[in-house]
Amino acid sequence: MPGTDTLDPLEELIAEIANIQKAIIAELRERRSRLSAELASVDAELAEWTDEPAIEKKAPAAAASTHRSVTLRELIAELERAPEKTLNIRKAQMEVKSIKALAKANPDRLKLGGKGAWPTVTLLERAKKKGAEGKGAGSQQETFSFRDAEAGGPSGDEAR
Repeated sequence: MPGTDTLDPLEELIAEIANIQKAIIAELRERRSRLSAELASVDAELAEWTDEPAIEKKAPAAAASTHRSVTLRELIAELERAPEKTLNIRKAQMEVKSIKALAKANPDRLKLGGKGAWPTVTLLERAKKKGAEGKGAGSQQETFSFRDAEAGGPSGDEAR
């Protein structure tokens, strides 16, 4: 297919951007954690000098993200192994943002689903679409025969 060669570099760039974004977020959270610890030590020292009780603030919990960003090839390989070719993105520990970007870039291959905080991704089969076209002619013929019978036209029983 002519368009698939251009998708591979695009998918890799999307995954790379998601990885860079993830690294930046982790770095900022780490910096915030260090600054919060330093501020807590300054508050304690200040309390020592002024004989005032130290202000106790809860430090924000660092989110330990174990979600991973995958390429389109890796995602398709995992979806092919999954039951009904569908995965719960969070249960599979995948980065939701990158999966949504891949699905948006490849609507003919991937379909997003699920509800709320539990999104799913499904692999769409191209062969199924081609098979549906072949079956379409048969089903139109069956529908046509059914309509003829309803309209009072000759059916198999009346022709005998």
